[in-house]
Amino acid sequence: MARSAGSTFDSILPIANKEHVGAINWGFVSGKTQTYLPWDSWQRPYVLVQPQVWFHEVLRQDGTLYRRAEVDLIRRLSGRQ
Repeated sequence: MARSAGSTFDSILPIANKEHVGAINWGFVSGKTQTYLPWDSWQRPYVLVQPQVWFHEVLRQDGTLYRRAEVDLIRRLSGRQ
């Protein structure tokens, strides 16, 4: 997963599902590892404003979804509607 680099749930999971390949997402909940920050955060710290496009995570710290459509896709492809 690297949303800002073109690697998204929408583009990767349907292929993995079709080919029966497992997939791992680096982050799940935004938090102490801060892997929602893109690679350019080393040069451009996101101190006052979060990046427009998160890099990895699926959930915010309070448990709300980053993007509903991604979670719906994950549920649909995993058979957990």
